[in-house]
Amino acid sequence: MHLLEGVVIALEALWTNKLRTILTLLGNIVGVMSVIAVVSIVDGANSYIENEVAGEGSGVFNLQQANTLDILSDFEKFLKSLHNPRITLADLAYLRERVTLAQYIDANLSASAELRNRTLNIQSVAIQGRSENYPMMGRWDLKDGRHFTTQEIEHSKDVVVLGFDAADRLYPSVDPIGKEIRIAGLPFRVIGVLAQKPGGLGGNPNLLAVIPITSFQKMFGTRRSLMVSIKPAGLDQVQACVDQTRMVMRGLRRLGPKREDNFAIVTQDNLLNLWGNISSQIFMVLIGIVSISLVVGGIVIMNIMLVSVTERTREIGIRKAVGATRINILWQFLVEAITLSSVGGVLGIAAGFVIAALIAYFSPLPYAIKVWSILMGMGVTFAVGVFFGAYPAMQAAKLDPIEALRYE
Repeated sequence: MHLLEGVVIALEALWTNKLRTILTLLGNIVGVMSVIAVVSIVDGANSYIENEVAGEGSGVFNLQQANTLDILSDFEKFLKSLHNPRITLADLAYLRERVTLAQYIDANLSASAELRNRTLNIQSVAIQGRSENYPMMGRWDLKDGRHFTTQEIEHSKDVVVLGFDAADRLYPSVDPIGKEIRIAGLPFRVIGVLAQKPGGLGGNPNLLAVIPITSFQKMFGTRRSLMVSIKPAGLDQVQACVDQTRMVMRGLRRLGPKREDNFAIVTQDNLLNLWGNISSQIFMVLIGIVSISLVVGGIVIMNIMLVSVTERTREIGIRKAVGATRINILWQFLVEAITLSSVGGVLGIAAGFVIAALIAYFSPLPYAIKVWSILMGMGVTFAVGVFFGAYPAMQAAKLDPIEALRYE
């Protein structure tokens, strides 16, 4: 029997028993669809994280009181680092004088508070206290108005730059520039509105208010440790700038050669490496779970093929009586099993495309379909057809032609 003839027979059998075909292929469809979806989610998340980290500014790294990434890798080390001294505005000024390889140095404090004007209010808005250098650290484009100045930082002026959604909700049809709002009950004058940013996984990046860091400390107190963001003068100087920052901080805090750092420096590579380790583990776990669907689908295919052998026993006897060999019968049923499994794979790939598109539509994750995931899905379904179709095919090939012809 030729390959094409076997495929045609298999497709005719699928079409004849439509309901049984759908139920048979369901495991394979779900399995392959899940493979495509998992690859899309993980790869889309990788691209999203890389873009977000890159969006913070080329080569930007952070100086912090404690490395928050240690929560995921070494919690005891993280707890120990919480006893590190706070990073203050005096430290910021010291760094600006001595870290000569830095192009810009910014400081950041954050909290959550209510925004209110005379008629409207918004609860739980992200409030960021920043220095005058924050626009240089990433995507802080303006829609209207301006950023605050060094003089406004030095004199703790009550001015605010609103995120796009915060401005739109408080002033839906009015230009907010020059208007007064209240942050946690205190009056601030709106001097700028940020351009709209794409949605994020960790909340709405457009629902925020940026105020001078000195005004932030006036509102919320000075006991919080700053996070200092440092942008090197060039990408080729990132590591040298990190080393210089570490040396300056150790000198500031009079740390001897044998004493550990009592501060943390977190680079973009640290973030990307940590995420890479996490995403690879997530991928392996999800693929392991998905493989269960493929095994179940293979078992169903084997069962249906055994039923098919029983139903077509007399047909097998006739084929053998007119000259078909055991190899011919084996090949016929093996091709049918592979065709059955591969049809499920094709439908699963199509469903995976739809799932990936829906994920991209309803989340900030990009549409990410890899060619290798499609090839893997088809390869796995082919292997499932061969593996689980071999036993029914051998059972059919072993049938005695005389007994088969007597079968009713």
